[in-house]
Amino acid sequence: MVLSPAQNRLLNIAALIFAAFGLAWIVYLQAIRGTTAGPDFVQALKSGKVTADSVTSIEVVEPPPGYSAFTASEYERLTCLATITDQTAISHLLTNLQSARPGRYSQNHPSLQTHMYLKVNCQEDFFWLSVEEYQDARSAVLTVEANTRNALNPNGATLYYLRNYSEVLDLLQQKEK
Repeated sequence: MVLSPAQNRLLNIAALIFAAFGLAWIVYLQAIRGTTAGPDFVQALKSGKVTADSVTSIEVVEPPPGYSAFTASEYERLTCLATITDQTAISHLLTNLQSARPGRYSQNHPSLQTHMYLKVNCQEDFFWLSVEEYQDARSAVLTVEANTRNALNPNGATLYYLRNYSEVLDLLQQKEK
């Protein structure tokens, strides 16, 4: 079957429209859905919008192997390793996280030592954080990817790092909290 030039043009236009909608859907799924406006957790902490008194608990959650959780159902299926409810421990964690610096710390071929998610539950909402410890031959660093309030999409998170973080890991790795 041979198409006329007008039919061919219409078919090309339809294909372009379909491709544009497909691309828009992918952008929405990867970059927009699950994000919220406002400061990320570390920004909210540094500005005083989040305080130790407003945090009711911090759940230490095992991340899924090989991918990041994006949806509420994916997060709900993850294993909670511990829940921190002790206000002193929460206060120490938040004090340490306030010193987190934005950006990435340069390392030479670092290896991942520890990876966990934190769900910081506040009185009315929550923040998800992805915490990873990296080491290379010369340094060790703890990275924190901080989402905004009630956001699930890790693509909207802001990256921070801590150089002096041993107390943070000690608090997070205790089983009885």
